[in-house]
Amino acid sequence: MAAQVRPANREDGSELIELWHGFTDHLSQYDDRYEHKDEANERWLQYFENQLLDSKYGTVFVAEADDDLVGVLEVRVVGDHPIFRLKDHGYINGHYVKDGYRDTGIGKQLLDAAAEWLRDHPRGIDFCRVDVIHGDENAVSVYEDLDFEPIEHVYEYEL
Repeated sequence: MAAQVRPANREDGSELIELWHGFTDHLSQYDDRYEHKDEANERWLQYFENQLLDSKYGTVFVAEADDDLVGVLEVRVVGDHPIFRLKDHGYINGHYVKDGYRDTGIGKQLLDAAAEWLRDHPRGIDFCRVDVIHGDENAVSVYEDLDFEPIEHVYEYEL
């Protein structure tokens, strides 16, 4: 199933909240700290409108199918590291496709749009990263099938 992928606009905000809830619900299956707070909708909308729309360092892509938003992906440019040779690169967040639209290529369409945006970025971006929550083997499989390579593991110690 092909979807139309495009940059999000201000009018998408309220519909994007539904997708964001799907993403946070998915994450909270693995770690309940990812459940959103009561005031999260308003704060997310402010973040979307004030830091992502018309930003030179990030954008949000949406996928439309059947007159509905069915997928979303946020992509940002992060700076080079002050000590290591890790240079400017892209970071993908909130990559989510609604149930019923998964395994149709929509997730890859969103990634392709992000990759094109990063390639065209004036800071010369040539790679991007994405975090996968521990235990989400389906996401690991999806990204590895798309030639993403695992680079590092993040460990946490509870005090």
